[in-house]
Amino acid sequence: MAFSCEEYRHQQQLLALKKRLSEDKLTPEEREEIERMVQELEKRLKM
Repeated sequence: MAFSCEEYRHQQQLLALKKRLSEDKLTPEEREEIERMVQELEKRLKM
């Protein structure tokens, strides 16, 4: 399955954000922002 450069970039961003969510050092505000970004990327990628 071939991906466009944009899809690949979004997938990599999603992986990085999910990795950051696993960190314990996030403030509630940071966690909320990252979760919002994850939802947006998942919507774009139709996940």
